Amino acid sequence: MIRFQPHSGMSLSIASVEYQFMPHPIFANQVHVLEGSESFVYQLRDTAKDEFFALKVMKPSYRGEYLARGAKELFSHQHTPGLNLCYRLCLTRATAPELIVKYPDLEYAVLMPWLQARTWAGLMRDRSAGPGYQPKHACSLVLETVRVLKYLEEHRMAHADIAGSNIFLSPDLVGIRLLDLEGMYYEGGMRPQIVSRGSPGYRHRHLTGNGQWCLAGDRFAGAILLTEMLTWCDPVIRALTPEDAESLFSPEELQTVGSQLWQAVRHTLFRIDGELLSLFDRAWASSVLLECPDFQTWMRCIERVCRMQNMQNISKR
Repeated sequence: MIRFQPHSGMSLSIASVEYQFMPHPIFANQVHVLEGSESFVYQLRDTAKDEFFALKVMKPSYRGEYLARGAKELFSHQHTPGLNLCYRLCLTRATAPELIVKYPDLEYAVLMPWLQARTWAGLMRDRSAGPGYQPKHACSLVLETVRVLKYLEEHRMAHADIAGSNIFLSPDLVGIRLLDLEGMYYEGGMRPQIVSRGSPGYRHRHLTGNGQWCLAGDRFAGAILLTEMLTWCDPVIRALTPEDAESLFSPEELQTVGSQLWQAVRHTLFRIDGELLSLFDRAWASSVLLECPDFQTWMRCIERVCRMQNMQNISKR
C-alpha cells in the first residue's frame, strides 16, 4: 500500500481513462490542490480529450458509503441547471478496485468536472465589483437560485450547506452552479457520519441533531442567500457590510433584531416588495427550519417581483 501523495505530471487511470495531475498555476513544481475542511481537491486533465476534472479526496473522518450512494443518486440530476456537478464518479472497491488497493486514501474520492469561476462570496468580497452589480443581475441570479432550491425541495432533497462560498456564478451573472454536493440530503439516503450544521452567516440558531441534513435544511440558509442577492445592488447595504465579509450577516447578527444592517436590509426589501419582507421576517423569526417559507412560495414572489421590475425601486431612495 502506498500513501497517496501525487506530484505534478503524475498519471492516474480511472475507469480506463488516463488522467494527469496538473501543476499549481504559480508554483510549477507543486501539484494543483485546494484544501478544504473536509477534503483535498486536485486538478486533473483527461489526456485524451484535454478536459479538466477535479478529484476530491475526502479526509478520513468524512469517508463513507454514503458518498458512493449519494453519487449514484445524484447522477440522474446532472442535466438540471445548477446541478451540473451531479456528474460524478465515486471511487470504491467496486468501481476502482486496483486503484483502491494501491492507494487506500482514494477510497470514496469523487471525480467530477473542474469548474473555474467566481463564487457569490467572492463577488461580495470584491468591492470593486459592487457598483457593477445591478438590479438586472440581482433578478437573474435570484431567479436561477430559487429555481434550483425549489427543484431540490420538490424532489425531496436539500443541499444542506447553502452558503455564498458554495455558489459558482456564470461570468454574465445569469446562472449558478452548486458546489460541495457530497453531504446532500435526499429522502431515504444514508446519513453522513458528520452532518452539516451550516456555514457561518447562514446557520439557523436552533438545529436538531441532524443539523441541516433534512428536507427543510436549505430553507433558512436559502432565505439569507436570496436576501443577499436581492439587496446587494443597494449601495447602502454594501456600505454597511464589513469589507472582508463573505456573507451579509455575521453569525452573531443572525436572528437578532435592531442592528443597523438588519434595519437597512428590511427597508430595502420593503422598497422592492412587501411580500419579500414578510418572507424574510418569517425565516428570521423562525424557531425551527420548518417554520421558514418553502421555496415554492419564494419563487412565486420573486418571479412576480422581477416580472414587474420592482427591483428598480432600490434606486429610488
